[in-house]
Amino acid sequence: MTPEDQGLDPDFLLTHQPLTLYRLARARYANLSGIGAAFAPGRWNRYGEEAIYTSTEMAVPVLERLAHTSKDLIPSNLAMMRIQVSGIWEAHRNALIDPNTGGCLWFYRSIAEAKKAFQGPGRMFAVGINPFAVAIPSVIVPVWNVVLYPRGIGFWQHVSLDSVEPFQFDPRLFPENTPGEVAKE
Repeated sequence: MTPEDQGLDPDFLLTHQPLTLYRLARARYANLSGIGAAFAPGRWNRYGEEAIYTSTEMAVPVLERLAHTSKDLIPSNLAMMRIQVSGIWEAHRNALIDPNTGGCLWFYRSIAEAKKAFQGPGRMFAVGINPFAVAIPSVIVPVWNVVLYPRGIGFWQHVSLDSVEPFQFDPRLFPENTPGEVAKE
């Protein structure tokens, strides 16, 4: 089974309330605007669409940064954001909906399912639903990544920035040793 085919249980999203999400960003951009993704879109947002890429596990944004950035280009001024998503959710087919605000967290159980929905000119949600979040399995490890959309219905009622802490990579992740040298602890 490839990571693309691996499915996650959406009950995780219900049982972990409030839902805690993590994002690693340059300190000056550690906010809930999503404007950076509007100018440099990722897999789950289009150009001009504000988005904030997060994960339910703190280590995943660290792994994502390591996977997508050359060691020489990793900025030193990083911050780990801790974001809370709260609400009173009713589970529907592919969504958790707060009946009081209309806020919706949409989810895809597998990456393959999400890719099918995101192909073409627009996302395929149920008619009339403009979610503030979409949960998608991570490609790297079997946990949920959650993309937040600040312009989605209910975003500001359900999403809050809990904390922003300075973050530095452990230098042991970037050994300068040549083969045969002994690493120093």
